Amino acid sequence: MEIRIGPPATGSNFYKRPALIARLLRALRRGNVAFLGPRRTGKTSCLEEIHANPDGFLPILINLEKHDTPEAWLAEMLSELRKAIEQPASKISWATEKLAAFLDRIRKIDLPTLGGIEIDKPKAQPAWRKPADEFLSVLCESDVPALFLLDEFPTFLKLVAKKTSRDEVEAVLNWFRAARHALKHSPARFLVTGSIGLKGVVKGLGLAPAINEFDTHEIPPLAEEEALGLLEKLAADNKLALDLPGRRHILKLLGANWPILLQLFIVEIQDCQFPRSPTIDDLDTLYSERLVHGVRNQYCDGMYDRLKDIFAAGECQLAREILRATCRAPGGLSRDDFEAIHARLIPEPAHRSLVADELDYVLDTLKHDGYLLQQTTGKQLTCFGSNILRDFWLRKTA
Repeated sequence: MEIRIGPPATGSNFYKRPALIARLLRALRRGNVAFLGPRRTGKTSCLEEIHANPDGFLPILINLEKHDTPEAWLAEMLSELRKAIEQPASKISWATEKLAAFLDRIRKIDLPTLGGIEIDKPKAQPAWRKPADEFLSVLCESDVPALFLLDEFPTFLKLVAKKTSRDEVEAVLNWFRAARHALKHSPARFLVTGSIGLKGVVKGLGLAPAINEFDTHEIPPLAEEEALGLLEKLAADNKLALDLPGRRHILKLLGANWPILLQLFIVEIQDCQFPRSPTIDDLDTLYSERLVHGVRNQYCDGMYDRLKDIFAAGECQLAREILRATCRAPGGLSRDDFEAIHARLIPEPAHRSLVADELDYVLDTLKHDGYLLQQTTGKQLTCFGSNILRDFWLRKTA
């Protein structure tokens, strides 16, 4: 297994998560799935694994971060579905003539010129709607067990809103909801992922919920035994000495068993070229001087910088103040503490009442995106989601 801290881990470099993959496939047998979780926690690698081993589905994997119009999304769904069916290894068990007729109908769908609807005519029927409905009709009348793996769907919605308008996003969501309803008795399924909260994006655009019927699954960190196993395999495959006490101490230091963090730690051990297994003191030094204070830790750097990309200016200021206070609270903060932070930033009650939903939205997003974690026992205080992110934030805001 190679160390991978950049692109998603795939193939032999993907540390298998059979229980998680099996759970997602079972959920897809029942309906459509929203697979959510923080950025760089392994969602795309899981999609790649399902794409490689789809368990009877015909998988179509699409990265929606590269699209900012519904036409581009529709074009790739059509193109990739054609490619998937035409592959010699396709396991669609249709009669040849039925398959040929299906492909012929797909090929005849004419797409509009990319660009979306005119912003000054928000109620006009989008140009992409007619071919989208034709595509949906073909899927409904077929028995194709197509599985559309739509990576970063919430980001796509934000890009569409920026490129065209809020009304275009509403049209996309309405069509997508209608499509899922029309296909409810079909073997076709949709799995959407998101590194930013899907509900938060929809709510932030002022749109009615159109995604409530998804079976939502959040990607969990590796269980302790899984994380220990990944560290052991990474060390062995890269000829590094790392004993069990050392592996356990790494988990304690990081505080969250995300594969990217485990890989980062292994890289630092590799670069130090220890002649024997690193001691507890060695690991403490690596953690403090190389992971928390080093330049290689793009995970924490990215989490620090991306607040301005996912929040409006006022929300970003609130998020930063919440995180600044939380990283300095060993036991975590309560709802009253967060209310006090909000009140300090917006001292005028009348003004604060106009943005009453702002605090809930910011807290929900910070929890979804992996910054914060709310305890489920006792006073249910909220703390940082990992030790390393907390310590990194403490350093950056010192």
